Amino acid sequence: MPASKPVVYVTQSTFEEAPDDDLTLVHAPLITTESLPFDTDVLKTQYTWLVMTSKNTVKHFLPYFKEVQADKISSIGAKTTEALNMHGIDVDFEPSTYTQEGFIEECTIHPGDKILYPASSQKRPLMRDYMRDRGADVTEIELYYPKVHEGSIERIRDNLGTIDYLTLSSPSAVESLMGNFTKEELKDIHFIAIGHVTETRLNKYGLTASKPEHETLGHMINFIKESIQ
Repeated sequence: MPASKPVVYVTQSTFEEAPDDDLTLVHAPLITTESLPFDTDVLKTQYTWLVMTSKNTVKHFLPYFKEVQADKISSIGAKTTEALNMHGIDVDFEPSTYTQEGFIEECTIHPGDKILYPASSQKRPLMRDYMRDRGADVTEIELYYPKVHEGSIERIRDNLGTIDYLTLSSPSAVESLMGNFTKEELKDIHFIAIGHVTETRLNKYGLTASKPEHETLGHMINFIKESIQ
């Protein structure tokens, strides 16, 4: 174990900073989100599935839940499910791997299913295309858009020489970071990425990342702890 605790910048949108025996954890979210207006008449339809893909989706869609008529609710992963459960909303399906690919592999969509799909305006089209290819009637809502968290960018810039690890959980986070720093400025930081897509996006800029087996922040933190022992 190093004499001083490694400094880890956690860039996910939500994270509760707390004392840690092994690491100095700093919350510096790279992305903030803003709601987008949409036609609420789409909520009047009876849906087979309501598909929720992130904690941000839950946050921005929460005011509309009482208006939604859906037979079943799908969550992309444990943290999204947790956010839903906190508001008394039960989940009918959650894939064992918390990615769009995991959803596609494990969630059975039938021809004629009516699916309500609120998500980021910058989402990947993979899930939507899969559901439509299976014959589902998919109603998309561009619910919010991500933008760079300027305060966190400045915080990272001011402390570049002290950061040992930095977590990345989405391609949008990578773009926010690399839109403000050069590869050379970040070369001494050890990146920890959630998911193959995030890792691949970072690779595009000539940087590499380690990737924990399971795609949650908790596993990221444990992965770092194991690497320094």
